[in-house]
Amino acid sequence: MAVVGCSLACCLGLPSCATLTRPTSTLPTKHTLVLEPLIVYSDFALPPHHRLLDELVAERGELLAKLGLPKTEEPVQIYLFESEQRFHDFIGKHFPNFPVRRAFFVETDTRLTVYAHWGDRVAEDLRHEVSHGYLHAVVPNLPLWLDEGLAENAEVPRGDGGLNRPHVQLLLENLENYGWRPNLERLERIDSAGEMTQIDYAESWAWIHLLMETDPARRRLIHDYLMELRRGGPPPAFAPRVKGWFPQAEDMLVAHLRSLGTKR
Repeated sequence: MAVVGCSLACCLGLPSCATLTRPTSTLPTKHTLVLEPLIVYSDFALPPHHRLLDELVAERGELLAKLGLPKTEEPVQIYLFESEQRFHDFIGKHFPNFPVRRAFFVETDTRLTVYAHWGDRVAEDLRHEVSHGYLHAVVPNLPLWLDEGLAENAEVPRGDGGLNRPHVQLLLENLENYGWRPNLERLERIDSAGEMTQIDYAESWAWIHLLMETDPARRRLIHDYLMELRRGGPPPAFAPRVKGWFPQAEDMLVAHLRSLGTKR
């Protein structure tokens, strides 16, 4: 889970993102695959038509088409570590203040880069982090909640309609047992990944799923907002736009979560 330019997942084991200078040593560069728009570096051999890599290449077109955004030619660079220890050694050397995580995305003035360990959840991690790269290539100044919500929606396997079942379960449990209620205005005020909890990631996903996966007219809200962000300037508030269309938006989101909770 993560975002770029500002986001860093603070729960252990979660992927994360940041804007930092590019490390120049201990990178896995023994093997290189150019799979436009991806450039994949690894310290182990990968076939050029690996199922996951093909999926990541296709993800750009699917994601941008769903959002109504144009493609760019900017590549996303991926560094894959076969050894978990080598990956953590790299993190400790170049990102010593980051929490433990499996993967993260970094944006600099000149590069969009993903670092990941080739572990059991690498598909989920790469779908999430690479989506950050695709989004940041075309939309500057993405608000943290939106960046993370879109990435959480993109990390589930193709064909699942963005349904992130662990998020549904987490939110419903907190709704029923701990008094949680959705609050998009609160999410919009979070501007540091260090402040985001797992509940915040899940709620960000839930708003995106409600608007992106249920009705083309709702998806238009996201599209129009992203097009406005592309024009530059500080991100305007999004919550009032949702409330303008759906005055009882929080109740609608709760109902949506409950309906998802009944799906098998």
